[in-house]
Amino acid sequence: MELVATVALQPGMEVAEDATDYKGNLLVKKDTVLDKLTIQKLVVSPIQCIQIKEPEDYVLTYFEKIKVSKVFKQFEDLYHANFTAYKVALDSFIYKKVPPNNNDFLDIVNNIFTPFERRSTTILDMLTVLKVPDVDLLYAHGLNVALICRYTGKWFGLDDEELKTLILCGFYYDIGKFKLPKDLIFKPGKLTDEELNLMRTHPVHSYNLIQNLSSLDINVKLAALMHHERCDGKGYPQKLTADRINKFAKIISIIDAYDAMTSYRAYRDPLCPFKVIEIFEHDGLDRYDVAYYLTFLERIVEEYIGKEVVLNDGTECSIVLINKQKLSRPMVRAGNNYIDLSREKDLFIEKLV
Repeated sequence: MELVATVALQPGMEVAEDATDYKGNLLVKKDTVLDKLTIQKLVVSPIQCIQIKEPEDYVLTYFEKIKVSKVFKQFEDLYHANFTAYKVALDSFIYKKVPPNNNDFLDIVNNIFTPFERRSTTILDMLTVLKVPDVDLLYAHGLNVALICRYTGKWFGLDDEELKTLILCGFYYDIGKFKLPKDLIFKPGKLTDEELNLMRTHPVHSYNLIQNLSSLDINVKLAALMHHERCDGKGYPQKLTADRINKFAKIISIIDAYDAMTSYRAYRDPLCPFKVIEIFEHDGLDRYDVAYYLTFLERIVEEYIGKEVVLNDGTECSIVLINKQKLSRPMVRAGNNYIDLSREKDLFIEKLV
């Protein structure tokens, strides 16, 4: 809602809260749709401002509210303003062999990130509702991962220089996909064995594209080559085990999976963050480095403490406490009742509201 001066009111605006004068007399009720006569009465009343509903006050879910908010509009405009320069630089490198300026890439991330660094609506959540044209999805994936690296990098105990390295990993690690057929990259269904084998060549393509760039830290190159390796030795392309996988590759592998599940796609909406965490818990303990994996998931859950959610049975509640043994199932409160979702096997968080 927005505080609006009575002299600026317009017919059709809807009142967000009861408006009273200084003596407590009700002047206009919440949910009243203003007409000319009501506005005239308010203009000559003792009050100067009233609360008016904004677009986010009419939608139901947490992410819908973000999508229609002013802060997201600012983020979206800034994102797209910087996206073009990033796309041009990446195309020049991939197709014309023009080495990119790494400082320009870092500036792009900072240009988008800095204005929203201390906002209650986080970069993570705004990226979840951001839509880009299908033709730009591969570019957006790299930029989004770089932004998530900027947001989460300090969680992993990285210093400033290591954080810059991680951000550059985000920009470069997946560019090998530009060497693959577009219909393969954007295929929504299950890949055939032949298609899967072709897809699994992209880390090598990424590494080959950047291996001779003297401006790049070796960790960026290794992250590109190893970001699909898994600690249990079941990754690709080299089936490396935990002790042989570069630490930046370990971090990127987690952020890559997170962005893939939480980003909008034409064939599906983003997954609820707690569904994403559940998938990580089910599949990730052996695949990912435990220290990075648990740190990432714990900090993601902390982002939502105090947020309102709806359970699968329709119960509305708020998140009050993390359960470190089952991060996807925190303690929630519905009215005066507390529900430990780790003990209620038939209940889960369906959506944020």
